[in-house]
Amino acid sequence: MSTESTAPSIPSIANVLPKSRGWLIAGGILSIFVGLCAIGTPQVFSAFLVQFLGAFCLVTGVMSFFVALFDSHAPHRFLNALLAIVRIAAGLVLFFFVLPGVLTLTLFLAAFFLVEGFFCTVTAFKMRGRSGWIWLLLNGLAAVALSIMIFNKWPSDSVWVIGLLFGINALFGGFSLLFLGLGTPKVSSAA
Repeated sequence: MSTESTAPSIPSIANVLPKSRGWLIAGGILSIFVGLCAIGTPQVFSAFLVQFLGAFCLVTGVMSFFVALFDSHAPHRFLNALLAIVRIAAGLVLFFFVLPGVLTLTLFLAAFFLVEGFFCTVTAFKMRGRSGWIWLLLNGLAAVALSIMIFNKWPSDSVWVIGLLFGINALFGGFSLLFLGLGTPKVSSAA
């Protein structure tokens, strides 16, 4: 009788990184570009983020509403339709009332940075010894610092701070992905 487990194993980070090297580098470059755009025009980027989120909520809400109405096999059709209407309403509010949307999104961004910073820091310590782990740690610490800065200046600086701080976070994230990808060995063609 075999003592080996028949459950599929989760690939370790060391096995996955070489296969994702190109994606890490491309994602890092894209994130750096977005970060520079956000830092260059923070008020415009703040408004863009809110309106983009509003449009996304509106489109997905309408799609969900039609699915709830016309899908004969969907359980809980009334609840799904109600949630779709709430999503549509939220999308309309975000899209047409940009300033309150920016204030609300600023709080969500601060919470996001706090959670992202915590998980990046924990992951960095798990990856100690791998090339580029220090960049992931710096990204995590920067995200926590940005979160604290947002909470301290809310709501007075929300109009521009969301775009600026998102841009700074995107830069740190982009550099961490870029250097993690550059520090990862290429997959050998013989494998």
